[in-house]
Amino acid sequence: MNLNAYALALFSVIVIAIGQSIFKYSALRFDFAAGKTIAELIRNNFTPLAAVAGALSLYMVSTVAWIAALRTIPLSVAFMFNALAFVFIPIVSTVFFGEQLPRFFIPALASIALGIYLITLK
Repeated sequence: MNLNAYALALFSVIVIAIGQSIFKYSALRFDFAAGKTIAELIRNNFTPLAAVAGALSLYMVSTVAWIAALRTIPLSVAFMFNALAFVFIPIVSTVFFGEQLPRFFIPALASIALGIYLITLK
C-alpha cells in the first residue's frame, strides 16, 4: 500500500471541500442587480469573483494531486475517497455558515468511514 498516494487522494478531496466552501462564501456575497452592465457587475463583485478564481486554482491543484495518486491507486479504490467530501463539507458548512448538520450525520459518517476502510483492504 502506497501511503503517499493515499495521502494525495485525501489531500485532493480536502482541497475540493475547501473549494466548495469558497464557492458558498462567494455565492452569499454576489450582488446581481438587474440593469447593471457587465463591467459594473464585475466591479461590484470583485471580492467574490476573486474568491471563485482562487477556488478554481485550488481545483487545479487538487486535480494534479488526484492524477498523481491515480498512478498507484486503482481508480475503483481511489474514487471512494470522494465520499469523504460528504463528511468534510457538512462540517465546514456548520462551522463557517451556521448550517444545520443532517439528522443522521454521525451514523452516516461512520458508514462512510467504514466503507472506505473496507474498500482499501486487500
